Amino acid sequence: MKNLQHFEIDHVIRFQTNRYGLTEMLISNDAAEAVIYLRGGNLTHFQPRGESAVIFGGETCEMHPEKTLHAGIPICWPWFGPHPTDSDKPQHGFARNKEWEVRETEQLANGETRVVLGLHEDEETLELFEHMFDLTLTFTIGKQLLIDLRTYNSNAEPFHFTQALHNYFATSDIGNVLIQGVEETPFVDLADDHKKKQESDLLLIDRILNRIYEPTDQACALFDKGAKRKIYIDKGGSRATTIWNPGKESGLHDLPGDDYRRFVCIETCNAGQDIITLESGASHHITQKITIA
Repeated sequence: MKNLQHFEIDHVIRFQTNRYGLTEMLISNDAAEAVIYLRGGNLTHFQPRGESAVIFGGETCEMHPEKTLHAGIPICWPWFGPHPTDSDKPQHGFARNKEWEVRETEQLANGETRVVLGLHEDEETLELFEHMFDLTLTFTIGKQLLIDLRTYNSNAEPFHFTQALHNYFATSDIGNVLIQGVEETPFVDLADDHKKKQESDLLLIDRILNRIYEPTDQACALFDKGAKRKIYIDKGGSRATTIWNPGKESGLHDLPGDDYRRFVCIETCNAGQDIITLESGASHHITQKITIA
């Protein structure tokens, strides 16, 4: 914790450890509050002033050193879902399980707070992904939440990767929710034997959902009549959107009872056929802006 003190900002950013010894960054400014775990670079809480929490799980779920957290905004990298050729490798890659370093914190003139985290290869990652890389994860926290994940190829050769900003959005109840932005977009239904489908109506969450929509660079909107709000998700550098809710019988250790009714995942992705090939010395950015109306 001592080496993090110079990243603290009086009355805005401080660090603490949870009961499992994992480091949390607590951000509070005039516009919003947020919590980011250094493990996984996972933002588990975002709440603009005067609003209820936007991200699911920030107040009830804790990051654990040996268990996956189904909450926040996990970073899926360098593959999305199961590894394409080796099922023994971790689901959604390794970035969500690694300790990220703090590279920069700044209080901006407009009142927003900017946080920059980083991750690069080590002996463990090279066993799973035989390439050198540098990831830069930038959060800008204000009335809006901006996220930029930059991948830099420091390898001598090109490499391929998929990824996602795996957003868990808090809902009053999934029965109150409509999702706009994927109508008329083809999707692969992973919950129905990977069948290719297409629908024209706004999306209801009335079944298990596990879909990859592509190609799409469109923004999505989550309408929640119970919370009386709309969440807009604009994105860049992404040609796929994943929507997921596991349903009641998920068996996931940290989603007991009716917790599945309190969120839906709308994910900014490079997934499915949207595979990024990155040349040596090149960068790719995947970005999103989350706005409350």
